[in-house]
Amino acid sequence: MKKSLAFFIVFLIVSTAFLLPLQALKVPSWFKEGTYIKYAMKMPYNPEKNEVNIFMIWPRLLPKDAYNRIKEVYEGDAGLFKIDNRSMISLFVTGDSHLTFEIFNVTNETALVRVTLEMNNVSVRPGVTLPRLVLSKVLHLNLSNMMYYEEDGTPIGPPMFFINLAHPPKKGDYFLTPAFLKKYGLRGDDIVVTNVSFTWMEDKILHTHYRDFIPPYLFIESRGAYIIHDLTTGESHSVLIELIYEPDTGILITTIFADMTSELTSLGVIGAIALDRVNSRKLEKIIDEGNDDNEWWAQGFNLYDTNIKLP
Repeated sequence: MKKSLAFFIVFLIVSTAFLLPLQALKVPSWFKEGTYIKYAMKMPYNPEKNEVNIFMIWPRLLPKDAYNRIKEVYEGDAGLFKIDNRSMISLFVTGDSHLTFEIFNVTNETALVRVTLEMNNVSVRPGVTLPRLVLSKVLHLNLSNMMYYEEDGTPIGPPMFFINLAHPPKKGDYFLTPAFLKKYGLRGDDIVVTNVSFTWMEDKILHTHYRDFIPPYLFIESRGAYIIHDLTTGESHSVLIELIYEPDTGILITTIFADMTSELTSLGVIGAIALDRVNSRKLEKIIDEGNDDNEWWAQGFNLYDTNIKLP
């Protein structure tokens, strides 16, 4: 009996010591209470007429407060315009845009992630501009399968702002689950990973607002899918996603295109024609000067601020 008890205690100690590292492997070491990551798309002080960013919005997915504010401004007093939940609306942005992720309530199995998209100088319809519009939601992240879930249990998709280095994305993985798209009336193709590569800009320094990065970079892409953005007419657009990650920490460095991802689409975004116009000007300059062989400027939502210690 004593031998059996002693064996059980030793087994329990060894098993616990073995399981703890497995739990730790679910998320990177920086993933903890209070971690934040902020990305920016900057706009020049005096943007040219063609320097405007467009976010395509699916009204049914908007946070309630943002929906009410947009509806009030979009429809106006005359009632000439009406929001149709069966079709997208477009937001025209001529100011800076920021995308922020904040992590809190972290347990062994779950965490909460507050996702906030802040846009400045937003035109909802001709002649009507909001100085500032904020879309924000708290998403529930299951750490055992790295999947966001809604409160009713509907799976949304994996995080965009970081990847699990122990299990990186592979071809065929969903960016957004069919169940989530169906729930909100978004019809079209499956939105899946179509390319994973370490050769993107393999010889170039990548400039962001936060700091410079050196290769290699992890490139994740989805292209070829279509989504219907007007259920009455059947009009659709192609979905393009290109994301660049830092391979040591797994955090997102920059988007190139991010039409539909778990976090952005949860806020209502189903497409975007948007660039960091400040960085785009810098990129055009080095291309014109023939200096783009060794460097590149990030043009999407690129890293702006974080409390993560980067290598």
